[in-house]
Amino acid sequence: MNDTGLYHEHSNDLIRLWNKAITSIWGKEGQAEWYEYSMRRMLVYGALLRQCQVQPEGILYIGAHSGSLLWVWLLLGFRNVLMVEPQPDVFQGLERNARVSSALSLAYDEFLGSPTPTQIQVAQCAVDDHDGEEDLFVLSSSGLSSLQKPTEGALHQWKAEEQVSGVDRVKVPVRTLDSLLRELAGAGGSGRYNVLYMNIQGAELKALRGAVQTLRTLDFIYLEKNFDVRYEGTPLSEELDAFLREYGFEAHWGMKQTSLGNGYTAYARKPR
Repeated sequence: MNDTGLYHEHSNDLIRLWNKAITSIWGKEGQAEWYEYSMRRMLVYGALLRQCQVQPEGILYIGAHSGSLLWVWLLLGFRNVLMVEPQPDVFQGLERNARVSSALSLAYDEFLGSPTPTQIQVAQCAVDDHDGEEDLFVLSSSGLSSLQKPTEGALHQWKAEEQVSGVDRVKVPVRTLDSLLRELAGAGGSGRYNVLYMNIQGAELKALRGAVQTLRTLDFIYLEKNFDVRYEGTPLSEELDAFLREYGFEAHWGMKQTSLGNGYTAYARKPR
């Protein structure tokens, strides 16, 4: 048997690159937190994808914030990841995460002889039902920022719980998911996206309305829902279900966080 080309020399450089990537993104103090955070989510998302018989290919990570789930997607086997985040300060960290993770992923692609290199892309914009520019309500707890204005009741509660100290309003570019993907494809982006993960604080229905072409290519959707009206114009859970049903998706699994007023729903495409 000829083993030429079969064996690849393992290098300590790969281990050093792994440790450097972890430290660069999470810091030495955050490594245990990263491991615990990632493993729990891998168990949940991996199980849901298997139940729905969805093979990881590419994922649209909308409302990526700093990209804390990026390595979850990579470890689950997604080869293409597009991360979208509108907040300028937060986006800087997301870009660093993408850059470090890309270097690590490509090094392991080469080591493993992968025929398809991992592709990680980022876009600084909000996803909406039109292209243009809109106000983004930026909260001091940046994970709660949204195109939708927070309600007075939600702000009062967040301030009482010391989650939020103030709100700013900044102009950000907005894109439909359909036009953003067309632009990236025209610029040389490649690969299929078959999964959508979206957490954009009450703006989910508007984003879906701007993704009608994209929805036809998806197999699985996981999104946040607001069961309490935390933002003005928040869509009802039933509205999201009805809209996605029109495009061939049924709710497969859901979770509520009653104390926070939100939750998540996983949708799977009905058999064609």
